[in-house]
Amino acid sequence: MPTDKPTLGDVMVEKPERRSYRAPRRDEQKRLTRKRILECALIDFSQRGFDASSLRDIAKEAGTSFSAIQKHFGNKTELWRAAIDEMFARQDEELAFSSFMDADRLTSEDLREIVHRYVRYCARHPEHLRITVHESLRDTDRAQWIAERHTKKVHQPFMRLFAQAVADGLLPAVPMPSMLYIMASAAEMMFALGAEVNHVYGVDVRDPAVIEAHANGICSLLLRSAGSS
Repeated sequence: MPTDKPTLGDVMVEKPERRSYRAPRRDEQKRLTRKRILECALIDFSQRGFDASSLRDIAKEAGTSFSAIQKHFGNKTELWRAAIDEMFARQDEELAFSSFMDADRLTSEDLREIVHRYVRYCARHPEHLRITVHESLRDTDRAQWIAERHTKKVHQPFMRLFAQAVADGLLPAVPMPSMLYIMASAAEMMFALGAEVNHVYGVDVRDPAVIEAHANGICSLLLRSAGSS
């Protein structure tokens, strides 16, 4: 007699579970491969510069193939741009400065927290300064691309907040571009030149105690200057 109950064969033919597991695994593998490529590209571009970097070397360092890079990014320029986008996205995520952006003014405690977060970020990612210096030394089209796409957006809200902090007597009265680059350079340079610091002073800039002492030093210099101006 006919029956509406599925037979064993019907159940085995459909196998919905097996189809549902394959795509997520493939997608995750693609995501991880792309992430590895971008991480290795940032290091390579920061150490060698754009012109001297090789997609084949980046592929080797990422443990993937040249064709995989082409599939994900197309060419070296597009890989470089994707790596820079990733770098600034990572910066936004790790610094989490959005909590300060809507404020009318910063307190001295806010300023200290901003400096400490940024110094820790610079210690983790010295490639950030190195890669921007590589492009700015010759004022390449890529330097303009970074400035227009990312740096202006990062600096603009801080220009307003730091200008108010100057008016409140929390920061010294210096031109705002100077203020931003004084703070950025002070935070970044020791970590970007970590090898030199180690050779000259025997200091490991990756040491958490060194990182916190450096952040405290920047705060002391800036806030002391504000108090004495």
